[in-house]
Amino acid sequence: MPPSPPKISVGPFDFTSVGVRITGRPESAEWKGPLQFALWCQRAGPWWIGDLLNAGEDRFGEAFSQMCEGAVSAEMLNRYASVARRIPIENRIASLSWSAHAAVARLPHDLQRRLLREAEQKGWTSEELRLHAREAMKRPPT
Repeated sequence: MPPSPPKISVGPFDFTSVGVRITGRPESAEWKGPLQFALWCQRAGPWWIGDLLNAGEDRFGEAFSQMCEGAVSAEMLNRYASVARRIPIENRIASLSWSAHAAVARLPHDLQRRLLREAEQKGWTSEELRLHAREAMKRPPT
């Protein structure tokens, strides 16, 4: 018998790689946690992939990333790994998108922190943050 595909269950909600199966007829209040979990996974996924690729490559060498071949394009895997490598965990802000972080990935860590905090406080879009990051790169260091 083939092995069962992986799943994560949150109450009556079974999350698989291709969807969610719901057991019974959960009440409206029971949907909030599983929906928040799904949104959290969607936002955290690029970080998880990038951090795992970087740590695996550090430990096992460049061939490690071949484990993911075919699952996602090599270009996207490289982007995940690059952004995760350039932005330390302590600079990452959960309320901002991965794309917002990618906009500042090439900046020094202290400037990343400052711009990410400012983006969060002022509600900048990823594109607005990208423009501020470009401007910051043009300015000479103080």
